[in-house]
Amino acid sequence: MEDNFLTQLVSETTRGGASLDLLFTNREGLVGDVVVGGCLGLSDHEMTEFLIPGEVKRGVSKTTTMDFRRAGLWPVQNAG
Repeated sequence: MEDNFLTQLVSETTRGGASLDLLFTNREGLVGDVVVGGCLGLSDHEMTEFLIPGEVKRGVSKTTTMDFRRAGLWPVQNAG
């Protein structure tokens, strides 16, 4: 997959001797803490867990709207 600039992050087998779960990324740090192990219910597949780290940005949303009430009115011409 290196030819396509992708890195496979699951290196352990997930069912018997085969690696059936694929987890690719194209940039280091996008996915982390990959863990293979444990079963979900009666399945014979191993679970694959991973984290997607992210930064929470909290701030003030600045949305600009036009206030048409403050707009200048067109001059009205008197007939007569």
